[in-house]
Amino acid sequence: MLAKWFSRFGGKNATVGIELQAEGLALAVRNQEDNPESSSSAEGALAPACYISQVTFLSHASNDAKPALALTQWVDSQQLKNARCNLVLGQGDYQLLLVEAPDVDAKELRHAIRWRIKDLVNIPLEKAVLDVFLLPRDGSRSGKAMAYVAVADKSRIEKAIALVRDAGLQLAAIDVSELALRNLVCLKELNIKDSRGVALVRLSEGAGVLSLYRDGNLYLTRQFSIRYGAGLLDDIPAESFLLEVQRSLDYFERQMGQVPPASLYVCGDNISADKITVELQRGLSVPVKYLELNSLVNLPLNSEEPLAHLAVAAMGGALREDTLAAFSKRGAAD
Repeated sequence: MLAKWFSRFGGKNATVGIELQAEGLALAVRNQEDNPESSSSAEGALAPACYISQVTFLSHASNDAKPALALTQWVDSQQLKNARCNLVLGQGDYQLLLVEAPDVDAKELRHAIRWRIKDLVNIPLEKAVLDVFLLPRDGSRSGKAMAYVAVADKSRIEKAIALVRDAGLQLAAIDVSELALRNLVCLKELNIKDSRGVALVRLSEGAGVLSLYRDGNLYLTRQFSIRYGAGLLDDIPAESFLLEVQRSLDYFERQMGQVPPASLYVCGDNISADKITVELQRGLSVPVKYLELNSLVNLPLNSEEPLAHLAVAAMGGALREDTLAAFSKRGAAD
């Protein structure tokens, strides 16, 4: 994503995933070396040596709103200087638009699509940086080529790049959160033959994002409002949750001509297994499940589940290269 704004560097033993959030920085570290303290072998593991060795959150409130200093100190304390870093933009850092793709050569696509979205973005095009990724060929019932366009403010991207590099990390990629989550949740597919895909709902205070994936590809993503307080004791509002999810599934099946996903997983701020109530499980034709992170990747034994869910997109960022390589070997599109 945002290819013009990142560089690729040589491999290191560690890859750091960072998600920019309004309240702080979510961090995850993925190591290639054996982890003697890993809790279990991961379902659909990409490789025996692939695991998340650490997840943490650097709160702006506890760091006097000095994220650059806090990140630099954390990198030094973890001896991660010059480690590879995949940066994940927070939901408020970009717009993600679904549009019909112009009939042009791939090398001209980004330029051609700028004019198609000029009335849809909330910043002047000359101050924006964008990237485009095409939906799979079967992603539209009409047969028209469709594409998602990620649009971000150029100055915010430059600040994010400086944040990473000033902390001593080597920036490898910048992704939107929907693609970072793809890297994590699609591990569920790796051992499934002829998969119908998976859906993921990520909940935060007052908002949700539903994304549908198959064979490592993002087919559909949709944001919605929901009265979820995101506290430890806050339940998921069943009626509005089911309504919003059903709307997305209906569009996926009727407008995009797709079969329902095999499962729908729920993750997010202070989401726990007990919040996936019987009402939620019985309210859809698709099985609704809690996203059990320890069944996906090896986490350190001392990892707290709420913290891991807070850093779920950062974990996806840390696993970016592994997921893309695994689906490439399986013959799926990037």
